[in-house]
Amino acid sequence: MTNENTQIAPIAENTAARRTAWTLRAVGLALAAGGWAALSFIDAGPANLVLNGTVMAALVAYAVIAAAASRRRFVDDEKRLRMEILVRSMELEKLATRDDLTQLYNRRYFFERLEREMETARGFDRPLGLILLDLDGLKSINDTHGHRMGDRVLANFGRLLLAQTRASDVPARIGGDEFAIILPDTTQSAAEAAIARLNDGMERADLVNEHGIELKVWASLGGSGYPWDAESADQLIQQADASMYVNKRARKQAQESQVGEEIEVTARLGKSAIMEN
Repeated sequence: MTNENTQIAPIAENTAARRTAWTLRAVGLALAAGGWAALSFIDAGPANLVLNGTVMAALVAYAVIAAAASRRRFVDDEKRLRMEILVRSMELEKLATRDDLTQLYNRRYFFERLEREMETARGFDRPLGLILLDLDGLKSINDTHGHRMGDRVLANFGRLLLAQTRASDVPARIGGDEFAIILPDTTQSAAEAAIARLNDGMERADLVNEHGIELKVWASLGGSGYPWDAESADQLIQQADASMYVNKRARKQAQESQVGEEIEVTARLGKSAIMEN
């Protein structure tokens, strides 16, 4: 709030200064008209009456026009000030709720929003889905290609999530390589379809493909939802987290099994070649 006040204060001060200037002009013209009247009509003869009256009327009219113009400027300044405050507030809100690297919502906003969505779901008897994602292999990318490449992978993964989610969904980065998506008004079947859509999107996407470097990153996903899995925000997270780690173990076992089969095939080929010799 202090930063917001600091940025908005110069706008308000500038507007107040312009208002004061126009007010002083109008008051000065009114005083000038009064002074002219006081000096001109003292012992004024019939010959000067029309001239003095015309001059005084012109001064009064000018003062009225200046006052009206001042009010219009006040209104315009007020509208401009409110618009600038609104724009600044939106910018500050974005800085406070968004992750700089991925442009997804940040951890604090995610947990606050999840609590609100859970209250809405319970209050209006609506379904609510949650997906947790954990990137696999980011540490290896950082160690091999450097943290700048790792940051690029994270940024591109954030864009992937934005492209794969609905406008009503709330994608967020809640840790270094941990992400989450809140799915309001989403049934269990729709949440499962969203997980399948994310898996398909990751399979088709190269998060980095430049200068001869092609990086494809996978994520372990887990889902849960209200009312089929959980009755509170904490239970939603716990169930989705448990589901995600089941998925992570299954994928790891599948990879180890594939590597083992490749080693076995290589060993058989090597043995066959030796026998032939």
